[in-house]
Amino acid sequence: MSNKKIITLNILITLIVIYCWWMFSNWEIWQEQNQPEMQFVSLMGFTVLGGILFVLFVLPRIGEGIGAFFYSAPAKIEPDAFTKAAAKVTQGDYEGAVEAYREIANDEPDNRFPIIEIAKIQQDHLGNIDAAIMTLENAVESKEWPVNDATFLIFRIQALYLNEKNDEARAKELLQLVIDKFPDTRHSANAHHKLNEINQAS
Repeated sequence: MSNKKIITLNILITLIVIYCWWMFSNWEIWQEQNQPEMQFVSLMGFTVLGGILFVLFVLPRIGEGIGAFFYSAPAKIEPDAFTKAAAKVTQGDYEGAVEAYREIANDEPDNRFPIIEIAKIQQDHLGNIDAAIMTLENAVESKEWPVNDATFLIFRIQALYLNEKNDEARAKELLQLVIDKFPDTRHSANAHHKLNEINQAS
């Protein structure tokens, strides 16, 4: 706000304060003298002064706030590591994407997602099934995963052996591993079901 506007605002506020003091000082007198017209005129004067203050100083502030809310440029959002890795896939930089997801996996060792994405890129874009299997197997052996994560990774490996390598024997071994390692779970029941399907198809 410019100095001129600040001075104008101070003068206007001072006038309103003096006017309010004058009005309230005479209010009872006008009432006693039965002069309602003076009360009405004084209220109108107060309304006019308040309206001037509102129009000159309050309303522009409200307009600026609304304009800033709707039309100001949003804050620049820096892409996170997952977004950058996914962008490399979109750009066709599959090796770069693999490296980006490896960095995420190193930073977030309990997150299975970057491992899955690496294997998916190796399978779908690089055509390297063996590398995809190795990525998943190394992940399974690297740590003690929660049950859901461990079985998810093992099922992915099993699917690659069965569907891509046509290695039914290894696929069955992996299903039996789930059955033995996680008995009495829905994962074990799922492995039993998959094992029966392979046996029936053989």
